[in-house]
Amino acid sequence: MSFDRRSHPLTQRLALALGAALLVTSVAHAAQANLANEPADVCPALKHIVDAADFRQLQTQAAAQLPGTSSADDCRANTHAYDCHWRAHWQADGVVTDPLEEFGADIAACFPNVVHDVNTPTRQHFIVTTAERRVSVTANVQGQNELRLRVTR
Repeated sequence: MSFDRRSHPLTQRLALALGAALLVTSVAHAAQANLANEPADVCPALKHIVDAADFRQLQTQAAAQLPGTSSADDCRANTHAYDCHWRAHWQADGVVTDPLEEFGADIAACFPNVVHDVNTPTRQHFIVTTAERRVSVTANVQGQNELRLRVTR
């Protein structure tokens, strides 16, 4: 039994198309997996919190909800202080292996006018200067992968 040579180019094209489709599918799957492992962007929420004129209003504002907090019940507020706690929602990224260090790096990166004056294994403290005020931002460890953020002025 002989193989018809005219069908061979068609079979070859079909195999190439199938291979290309599998490659595109695996690349798309890998990209989605990498996005899922990326830490959430905390900057929009942090900036909203620091810029707030009255921290009490933040509990009803979705823009102030930090990624990983389940509800406004995770945060307490009064006129001059905003205090939240939550479990770290991200995994180590290969560069920083500690959720507090990762969060401290996020805080430092979010603000152009920031001074990082305390850096210990359990506490990170920053002074953020805005046009209107100076704000103290403290992040510390509360327990296994549990963090606390306290913003005061």
